[in-house]
Amino acid sequence: LIRVSVLNIDALVRERLAYKVALVHERAFMTGTGSNQPLGLFTASDKGISTARDVSTGNTTTAIGADNLFEMAYTLKGHYLGRPSTKWIFHRLALKMIRKLKDGNGQYLWQPGLTQGQPDTILGIGVINSEHVPCTFTTGLYVGMLGDFSFYWIVDALDAAIQVLDQLYAETNQTGYIIRAESDAMPCLEEAFVRCKLA
Repeated sequence: LIRVSVLNIDALVRERLAYKVALVHERAFMTGTGSNQPLGLFTASDKGISTARDVSTGNTTTAIGADNLFEMAYTLKGHYLGRPSTKWIFHRLALKMIRKLKDGNGQYLWQPGLTQGQPDTILGIGVINSEHVPCTFTTGLYVGMLGDFSFYWIVDALDAAIQVLDQLYAETNQTGYIIRAESDAMPCLEEAFVRCKLA
């Protein structure tokens, strides 16, 4: 296919490899242990975000409550709330649950972005959807976060590099690709984050 295709197969392979690396990074940024990998946002640690930043008030053992979202928003210091880098981050299953929540006046907490390019919001704060945010709705587990993500620092020590192996698999008429990248990350200011924890 590489030899005869009119498509740019090399670009296609590179695009797919970049996607795979991005998935690995995102997963590590969410739940990495900090040992030979980034320290994730949802890993309780005195070196990053300790359990002192967990809020479960208003939640049940299996669901996020409207009162919890208010508790989280007002646990974060006010100057973080006005920053464009402050966002909610949830898994899509948590967002489905949150979209159904209403305040005491019967108004939905979730507000869709009404202008093209404007994000959906919860309590006026933009929302990020990540498949790698924990989403097991069980007692004592994390299911979301509110934070100023400019204080989650990511450092790329080695830019992604792709090596094409056209000789190694010559006997089977195949071409191999190896991608190498070296990154690290961690939250650098605990007070800029609040984690959503089930009761």
